Order: sequence, then C-alpha cells, then structure tokens
Amino acid sequence: MQTSRSFLRTAALLAIFAIAAFFSRAPAVAQNTSANDIDRSIKPGDDFYQYANGSWLKIAATPANPPGYDTRTMLRERTAQRVRDLIQEAFASHSAKGSDSQKVRDYFGSFMDIDSIEAKKLTPLADETAKISAITNKTSLSAYLGTTLNGEVEGLIANADHIFGLWINQGFDDADHNVVHLWQGGLGMLQRDNYLDPSSQIAELRAQYQAHIAAVLKIAGVAESETKAGRVLSLETQIAKAFAPDSDAADVFKQNNPWKRADFSAKAPGMDWDAYFEAAGLAQQPDFIVWQPSAVTGVSALVASESVENIDAWKDYLRFHLVEHYASVLPKAARQQTPDRNKLAVDATNGALGQAVGQIYTQRYFPPAAKAKAQAMVADLISAYRSRIPNLAWMSSQTKQKALAKLAALEVIVGYPDTWIDYSALDVVRGDAFGNMCRAEAFLRERNLAKLQQPVDPIEWPINPQIPGAFIMFSPNAEFFSAAILQPPYFDSEGDTASNYGSAGAGMAHEISHSFDQLGNIYDAKGRLGDWWTAEDRTAYHAAAEKLASQFDAYCPLADLCVKGKQVLGENIADLAGLLVAHDAYILSLQGKPDAVIGGLSGEQRFFLAFAQRWRKIQDEAALHKQIATDTHSPGKYRSDTVRNVDAWYKAYDIAPSDKLYMKPEDRVRIW
Repeated sequence: MQTSRSFLRTAALLAIFAIAAFFSRAPAVAQNTSANDIDRSIKPGDDFYQYANGSWLKIAATPANPPGYDTRTMLRERTAQRVRDLIQEAFASHSAKGSDSQKVRDYFGSFMDIDSIEAKKLTPLADETAKISAITNKTSLSAYLGTTLNGEVEGLIANADHIFGLWINQGFDDADHNVVHLWQGGLGMLQRDNYLDPSSQIAELRAQYQAHIAAVLKIAGVAESETKAGRVLSLETQIAKAFAPDSDAADVFKQNNPWKRADFSAKAPGMDWDAYFEAAGLAQQPDFIVWQPSAVTGVSALVASESVENIDAWKDYLRFHLVEHYASVLPKAARQQTPDRNKLAVDATNGALGQAVGQIYTQRYFPPAAKAKAQAMVADLISAYRSRIPNLAWMSSQTKQKALAKLAALEVIVGYPDTWIDYSALDVVRGDAFGNMCRAEAFLRERNLAKLQQPVDPIEWPINPQIPGAFIMFSPNAEFFSAAILQPPYFDSEGDTASNYGSAGAGMAHEISHSFDQLGNIYDAKGRLGDWWTAEDRTAYHAAAEKLASQFDAYCPLADLCVKGKQVLGENIADLAGLLVAHDAYILSLQGKPDAVIGGLSGEQRFFLAFAQRWRKIQDEAALHKQIATDTHSPGKYRSDTVRNVDAWYKAYDIAPSDKLYMKPEDRVRIW
C-alpha cells in the first residue's frame, strides 16, 4: 500500500515508501545497469543524467507512455503481471483443501464468479441491514459503531467506511507493550477540506458525492433516498468539522495522547463507550493512544442525541457505507464500474491473503539465495554507517553515541518474513465472495487484536513481499524492503555488484539515513519518543544543510521555474547520505580486490551510472511544474546530480574543472 508517504513518515510512526526501481524497455542486457541506455554523445561531467539515460529517454518517449512514466511505473506493471499470473496458476491448480494455495485459488475464483455474485443480489447484506434497522438509541448505535472498528488506515484517516480506525503497535513511550492507536475516520470523501472548502470546484465535488449517496441508498432499497443522502452528507460534514487539521500531522507529539479506558466518558461524553468497546472486543483494554482527540470528542457528541432524526441520520449513514464497503462483492448495480475485474480480484486476494500470495511470489522470484545476497549488502551498509557516524562534523560526541546505539538496534529486514502468517483458521469457500471477504476481515482483525496480549514484535512485516516498496517503522526501530522492490535491474542477486550497490544500496542507505536525521531523531533506539539531538547538533545540521538547499535553488529546468531547495532539502540530504554510504559499502564488498571492467565500464563507473539511472522519467512541463510546486522530492535529473558532491565520482569519470557539473572540493556538501 503506497500510501500517504508524507503523513505517515512526518507523523513519524510509520512511513511507506515506494522506492524507484530501474528497468527499461531498451534492449535487454545481462547487467542490471544498462549500458545500452547511455547517450555517449554527452560528456558525463556536463550532464550526467542525460549521459546515463539519454538513449532510454528517446525510446521511452512514445505516445504509449504518458507523462510521469518512469522505472517505478514499469516495476509496478511487471510485478502486478507476475502476481496475476501466479494467482491464476493457483486458480488452475488442484490444491489440497485447507492449503494456502487452495485459499488463494478459491478467494480469487469466487471474486471472479460474477454470476454467483449477481444471483445473490443484496441478500448477503441482510443480517447487517437488520442490525442497522434495529438501532434505536445511542447505546445500540454505539455498539454497532464498535463492530466497525478495524485496522484499515488510509493516510490521515481510517478507512472511510469506519468511524474510527485501529492500529495495534507499541506505545510512543513504552517499547515493551502494544497498545491501541485510534485514528479519525468515517468520511466518504476522505479529506476534511472536501467538506468545508467553499470553492465552487469542491462544492461541485460535494454535489456529485451527494448524488452518489442517493444512488447507493436507492439501490439498497431506502425510500426518499435523495432527501436522506442530504442528511448523510450533513452528518459527514459535522464529522469533518471535528477532524484534526492536516497541519497537526507534521507534529507527532500532537498524536501522542495516551488515554485510559475511563478517560473516554470523561473527555468525550455522548457515546456509550462501554457498549462501543464491548462490541469492538476491547472491553478489557486499559490503554489507548488517541491520535486526534478532537475527532473522538466530536463524533461522540454527534452520537449523544437520541432524537429520531439523529438516530435515523446515523442509520442512513451506516446503510450507505455498508454497501460502499462491500460493493466489490455485490451485484454490478451496487458498485462503480471497473474496467478490469481481474485486477480488482488480484488486489482483493492480495489484501485478504497477502502473505500466502507472498510465499508463492518469493518461491518463484526471490529465492533464499537472493535474500542472502541482499542481507550481505545490508550488512555492508550498516558497517559503512558505523564508520561514518563517528566522523560527522555536526554531531556532538554524546549524540554520536546515541546514534550508534540506535544503529546497533536497527532491524533492516529484506525480502520476506522468516515466519509467515498461518491462515489455517481462515475458511475460504468457492462461490462465496461476500462471505470470504467477511471472514478474511474478521481473521485479520482478530489477529490484530491478539497482539495486545503479545510482546512487541519489531520485525513483524508491515508490507506484503509482492508489493514493490519499503517501510520505515520509527516505532519500533525497523526498516523493511520487500522482495518485489529487490528485483532487476534495481537489484539482481546474480548481477553486477557495483550496480546493486549504486541502485538498491543507495536506496536502502537513503531510507536508513532518515532514522538519524530531522525525522528520526525524535525516536530512540527502541522507537520511543524523545529528541536525542542537542540544540547545538540541530543548529550545526541546519547550517550544513543550507549549502545543499542553495545548490538546488540554482537548478532551473525552465526559465520561469526553479527547484525550491528548502522544500526538497530533507530528501536531498538522504540522497546524498545514501550515495556516500552505498559507495563505502560497495568498497567494503570488494574486500580489497579490484572490480571487473564490464562493457567498457569500471566498477566505480557502473556504481554511479546505476544511481543516475534510477531517476529517469518521462515528464511534461505541467507535471514538472506540479512536482516543483508541491513535492518534497526534486526532479530526477537533479537527484542524479547528487554525484557532484561525491569525490569518488570525479575520479571515476575524470571530471575536469572545465566540465559543467564540476564543483570545487570546498563547495561540495559534506553533511554525511
């Protein structure tokens, strides 16, 4: 789930990163760095990005490839096709009943069985709609809302179909015990501003949403659906008013609000919290962390009134979101049109049986030998950090000791989990798409709640191996790189070591650096909140960083458009750290031996070439303007130019003072 990188990471609880991967449509070559993509008419010292990628850019710039097309896009497409093929292979198999393969086969098959879904009409919803109809007061309403509490989280909020979202994780101040983290949720249009922004564009969006609510309620058999749709939108608008603003997400200390069970009635009166937590399976849970207290207080107040009008508004809201939640396994009339049912079925199977699919994927595409090779690279990266940290000019000696302690405790996990989820308790029945979805949700929810009785597991996988991406978990102190992101040409266990370290290694080292920078310095070695930089460290760090910000301010892809150095500074510092550390690690991997020359390129040249090739992208002016205006990442060309600050690059490519990218040694940034 590449979701919401900026929030989860800036909020510093959990960050999701889809790390750019690198393969092209140029002619295939044996090495994971493609010499065929080089434009040899360009001097490396004049435009390293164009030198490394020029031939690829010419080939990729076709009408079939839209703006924004890059190696990340291709990696996702390739991996998605692989997963589809594997699931369909399982679908065609004759696996033993109860096996993971059977569950994958029948979950996918049931989702694709449109005839069975259509034949059942809306009868699968009968039990839930009866429960909603039986709501008569705030106690029964609170109890029903409690049954919707789950662990689906999308960005700032819980899944739109649930009034609150739940995440089980260690506490911000207690690394030894899991607690319940509660998130704001319940908005069909997801973001607060979609309800409160007075602009005509957003007003039109609200009108379209209200019409959609009316259509869904009508399908569900609700009389006076248009009037009731207005009532649902009004209720969601009141919920939105209680939402914490997006700006609060930038300060994790605002999210650290420990509440005891008894605090809910005192701090958020209105809801029957006893009924709510009993229905949620949390009646005995003593400790909670409420990320957005205003949302909990506001929703509770909205539940308080037992007037017929208020109770009926909630019931219409619940009916609408019930259909929305299960739309993918209901008849066509109840769901939005989708052009690719097969893709939807694959995504649903991944969501329900992610690690079962992951085992099938890794057996085919990331065997133990590949994991061992990636682990060896990680060990070199950690060794390189261990050597660099004591020499950082901006860190005080006491801070360096804390950084080294955090590095020693950091878990960097690659590929896939050593212990997979046991799905034996999950019953998957062919021809019962709705029931399978319900049972899968219940299984995952119970598994999640069970963590409250278990010690914190710092290496529990938060991402499926077949999803290309990486997670930083600041709390606990761990990082995960999936098997799907560790594939050629980003990483090739049988390929060129220099290219592996220049691409995958630099990406991993980039992410590791965030554990020690302005994002990660508020978490200690165990993932507890606590700023371990001194005031002097902070001043020195930002002083050193100013030089890099100024460097990027000078990059202007268009006459009227320049990079905003401060806006992209954090990611640029991580790029620089990643490149330097990965280069150190590459040298360590050689164990004092010279690397081979391949395709006329030395190992050092292939290392930097791999780094530059990771950033290639087809981008039009509109997309470029938008990126520079809003993104915390620089355009790829300038990320590639990070090499200008690395002395080894000058030596590898014989960069001369007359070359356009040349910088004097004293002008090169030395933060890491």
